[in-house]
Amino acid sequence: AFCIEQVKFRSKKAFLALPEKPFSVYNNVYVTFCDRSICPAVKGGITVSRCLLIVNPTAGRERAKYFKEPLKKQLDTMYDEVEMRITTGPGDATDWAREASLTKFDAVFCMGGDGTLNETVNGLALAGRSSITFGFIPLGTVNDLGRALSMPLHPEAAIAGLKDAHIQRVDIARANDRYFVNTIAAGFMPEAVSHVSIEQKTRLGPLAYFLTGLKALQNHETYLFKIENDEGVYIHRSPLIVIMLTNSVGSFRNLAPAAQVDDGKLWVGVFKDCSYLDMIKAIPEFLAGSPLSSEYMSLSTTTHLKITLIDGSLTTNMDGDKGPDFPLELEIIPSFLNVCVPAAPPSSLPLVHLLPHKG
Repeated sequence: AFCIEQVKFRSKKAFLALPEKPFSVYNNVYVTFCDRSICPAVKGGITVSRCLLIVNPTAGRERAKYFKEPLKKQLDTMYDEVEMRITTGPGDATDWAREASLTKFDAVFCMGGDGTLNETVNGLALAGRSSITFGFIPLGTVNDLGRALSMPLHPEAAIAGLKDAHIQRVDIARANDRYFVNTIAAGFMPEAVSHVSIEQKTRLGPLAYFLTGLKALQNHETYLFKIENDEGVYIHRSPLIVIMLTNSVGSFRNLAPAAQVDDGKLWVGVFKDCSYLDMIKAIPEFLAGSPLSSEYMSLSTTTHLKITLIDGSLTTNMDGDKGPDFPLELEIIPSFLNVCVPAAPPSSLPLVHLLPHKG
C-alpha cells in the first residue's frame, strides 16, 4: 500500500479527485491516508529523479523538431521528471546545464551539434559535479565524441538505444577558462573550415571539411609555437597544431588512433612543414585509414601544457567553434563526464562516414 502523498510523487497523472475513504484503490494503487507532518514523501524520504533536456532547434538542418518529443518520451521512462528547454542563442546550454547540476538534477541530456555538446559540457564543468549523468543525441555534421564512443549517429537509433544504454566515464580538458571534449586546434585547417557553409555541410557531410582543408593546404602558412610541459620547452614551426582527447578528429581516426575517451591524456599533434606535393602523396593512405606517418606529424601525450604563439596572428578552434586566444594553458580533467551511451542496434553495419548522406 502507498500513502496518498507517495502516489502523488509516483503518478504522472493529475489528481482530478482524491479518494474519500481511508483505504481505497486509486489508479490501480491501494491507497491509505497519512499524517503529512511525518510522511516521508512530504519530508523528502522519497527520491524523485530529475532530468533536464536541452534542445538546439537549429542544429542538424533544424531536425530537432522531429526527434525532441520521441527523446523526451524515452527519458520519461528513465526519470520521474523531465524538463525540456529549447535554446534561443549562444550560452543557453551552458547556463542551464550549470544550473541543473548545482540544483541536484540527476541527469542532463542535450540534442544538437558539436557546439551544443561543448556548451553543455562547459556548464557541467563549471558546476564541478562529476556524479551527474550526461547524455547527448548527435545532430551535427561530424559528431566526433559519438564516433569515439561507438554510439549510433542517427538520432532515431540513438534514442532507441537509450533503452539498453551503459555508462562510460569520459575525460574533458580545460583550455584557459573554457573546457572541451574533442579537440582544440590552431593553424591553416581551423582557419579554412570556419568558412565551410551550411549548404556544403548538408551536401557533403564531414567530407566538406576535408576538401576545404585540402584546398587551403596549397597556400598554407606556418607559425612559430612555444610548447612547455614537464619534459621541457620546445619551439616548433608548424602549419597546424591539434590537441586531441579521442581517436576521432573530423570523423578521421588516424591522427591519434590509440587515444581512448578515458585514458587521462592530452594527445598533442604537431604537423611538420611539408610541401603540398608531399601531403598529396599521403592522402590515399590517409583516406584508407592508415595512421598518419611521423614524416608528417609528431605525436606525444601529456597531462598539461602551455602553448604560446610567438609570431603571427591566429585563432583557435575548439570542438568546432571559435576557441580561446593564445597563450593556451591546457590540462586534462580525467573521467569527469558520466556519459550515458546508447546501445548500437544489433544488426547495424559499419558506415562509411565520409560519403555524402541524406537525413
